[in-house]
Amino acid sequence: MQLKRLGLGIRFDFLSPASEEEHARQAFEEIFSVLTVSELDGLLIYGGQDPLTDPAENIFLAVIMGGSLSTMRRIYEKISADAAIGMYLAHTHPFIENNRLMQWQEPSFYGEVQKDGTLRGGNGTLDGLTVPKKHGRHRPVGKGIKVLLAPDCYGPISSTEAIKRLSVAARRHFQGVKLVPVPITYGGQGMVHALVTAAEGAYRTAKITPLAPLQRNSAPYGVLYGKTAVLSLADVLPCDAEIASSFNAGELIRRALDEGLREILLGTAESMVRDCGMGCLRALGVKFYDAAGVELRGAPEDLPRVAAVDTEYLHPGLREAKITVISGGHTETPETYAEAAMHFRGCIAKAANAAMGDCIGIGGLLCVLGGAKRVSGVDALLDAVEFGKLLQGVALVVTGEMLLEEPSFSNGRAVGSVLARCAARGVPAAVLAGGVSESLDEARLGNAGVAALINAPMSREEADRRVEELFDAAADRMFRLIRIGRDVEKIGAPKPPRQRDFTKMYRESLKRIKE
Repeated sequence: MQLKRLGLGIRFDFLSPASEEEHARQAFEEIFSVLTVSELDGLLIYGGQDPLTDPAENIFLAVIMGGSLSTMRRIYEKISADAAIGMYLAHTHPFIENNRLMQWQEPSFYGEVQKDGTLRGGNGTLDGLTVPKKHGRHRPVGKGIKVLLAPDCYGPISSTEAIKRLSVAARRHFQGVKLVPVPITYGGQGMVHALVTAAEGAYRTAKITPLAPLQRNSAPYGVLYGKTAVLSLADVLPCDAEIASSFNAGELIRRALDEGLREILLGTAESMVRDCGMGCLRALGVKFYDAAGVELRGAPEDLPRVAAVDTEYLHPGLREAKITVISGGHTETPETYAEAAMHFRGCIAKAANAAMGDCIGIGGLLCVLGGAKRVSGVDALLDAVEFGKLLQGVALVVTGEMLLEEPSFSNGRAVGSVLARCAARGVPAAVLAGGVSESLDEARLGNAGVAALINAPMSREEADRRVEELFDAAADRMFRLIRIGRDVEKIGAPKPPRQRDFTKMYRESLKRIKE
């Protein structure tokens, strides 16, 4: 994109897939509902699917270009202050400026705004749309309300997908609502994206060594609040069982340590690892030798040959860092490697003066050699995104899972952890559940309301087949009832008595006496 003076990019998260033309018309209908010809006259309008995000995220980037600093600032302030547009804006970095716009090579040109409000010279996508000369008062339902969405998964519906579906229902009944997404993840794929989204963090890129011809040479990780690194080993562990090395996992950890980050949240997913974490330790500086004193390269076939372990050159930052390990997958050892794995773990246990049972998987190795700490459940994730800060100004929290039962409130599961934190801060909460166990003690819920997906008898097979339909219907019912409750309070609550101005009354009485 060739920049002309200053440009402002506005990122819209439309949640559902559609063509660029449909997203463009929807985005600029919202923009033109706030801005007038006086602000946009002579400016250039561009747009398209955001080129720097995954197309599956349905992020549309609308661009207004060509204005002075004061003009662009005025446009930004009007759009930023409007609740109706705010509910469509991407949660992370909704506004971008020249530096990022320069990386966009082929945006669509929609036209130049004329004095009569029409667009001229564009590709026809926005034909028929006009910029008005003035607006009436625009106050959507729910303006200023902030709702935090932190559900667990519902069978085939992931936490992120559940948030998107809840967002659609919330926007339908509260057009001015501001949504705060907090996807729940247990350390596997998607963990970095989920936490960066929740905490409005930043992405970093680590260089890794390609171990196969088609493997990429970089991997993403996240940084939250400038101090906490979020790493998901699922993003670098191999899909090819013949490679089966964890060397890239060690490179990812090393990159975060080299950056100076000393708080690390590490999601492990080790189902494809066959070297028992040996490659990971090699990338972090540990050396392995055979009986002849020859250094081993860390392949799975090297496991039975390990005779000595040298930890002298282990990355010094590993012992200084506070590393929290979240298991995102099972640590499996094929039968062909079982005996070799036992031998390797015995060597590590001897070198670290630890129990052999503590040396299982990458997470275990980091615990015995680097002082890492294993956790289960979502509490570490909620701490990492500073969930308490996210609750500030929130009017409602929505959480839930497929089956609400007694274990939902133990073992660090999402519903129990989220409700406990809401109760501690006095924030109202609602639970959307696939079903509720008869054995559940309702006192566990506190003041939280519960809505069920399945409100009629049906087989398990039918429920699984219709889970998306049932979820959408239940989410709609829940927000509709919340809206009704709000309207009842607004309409039915007694209005405070009008304050009487006794000074004014006294003056009026004196005036009448004189008359």
